[in-house]
Amino acid sequence: MFRGKILLIDRYDSMNTLISGYLTASGFEVMSLGSADKLTDHHLSTVHLILLDIDTAGDSLSAVLSRINAAGVPAIVLTSQNDSIGRLTALEMGAADAMSRPLDMAELTARVRAAQSKTLLSSPFANRPPVSFGGLTADITTYRATLDGEPVNAAPRQIALLYLFISSPDRVFTREELSRQLGSDSICADKTVNVHVSQLKKALGRYSGNIVTVRGVGYKFSGEEPDRPQP
Repeated sequence: MFRGKILLIDRYDSMNTLISGYLTASGFEVMSLGSADKLTDHHLSTVHLILLDIDTAGDSLSAVLSRINAAGVPAIVLTSQNDSIGRLTALEMGAADAMSRPLDMAELTARVRAAQSKTLLSSPFANRPPVSFGGLTADITTYRATLDGEPVNAAPRQIALLYLFISSPDRVFTREELSRQLGSDSICADKTVNVHVSQLKKALGRYSGNIVTVRGVGYKFSGEEPDRPQP
C-alpha cells in the first residue's frame, strides 16, 4: 500500500535508517538526504512531506523552511530532546509540526499522515505522485483514477477526494476539512461533500464499502482490502 513519498533530511545515518525503515514498513516511500544544502526543486515537486532535522538545517532553518513552504510541501521538524525553543521556532517559521527525540515511531507516522492530508490537494505548484490502494490508483496531477487498470468514471473533485482518502487510510476527515480541500466555502459545503462522496462510492465498485460514514463527523477510508467478487 503506497501512502506517499517522504523526504528525510537528517545528517545522522542511524536515525535515517530507523525512521526510513519504520515509515517504509508503514507504506511510505522514503528518500534521505544528509544535508539541507542538497535539497533541490525536483525534491520539492515530487514529495508529499519533508522530515527535517533541526540540527542538520542549522542556521539555514529559516531559508530551508521558506523554500519548502513556497513549494506547498508540509514539513515536520525534528528537534533534540527537551528543545522546546527549537520546536516553537520551527512552528513560527512555518513548519507544519515539530517533534522532539526520542521519537515514538507510531506517533511520528500519525503526525506524518495528519500533516500530509492537510496539504495534499491544496498545493498548486507541486507535482504529486499517484497513490494506490489494492486495485485502486489515483493521480491528482491528471485527475484520473483507475480500478484494476480500468478508468474510474468520476468527476475531478471526486478523484481529489479519492486521492486524499487513499493517502490517509483509516483517518477520519471532517466534512469541513474535506470541503476546505475541495475549495468550497459555501453555506452548502457539507451537502456538496456528501454528494461528491456518494457519487464517488458509486464509481468504486468493490471498494465502495471502504468509504465509511462517521456519524456526526465526516468520512474515512477503511484500510482493509475488500474481498474480490467470485467469478
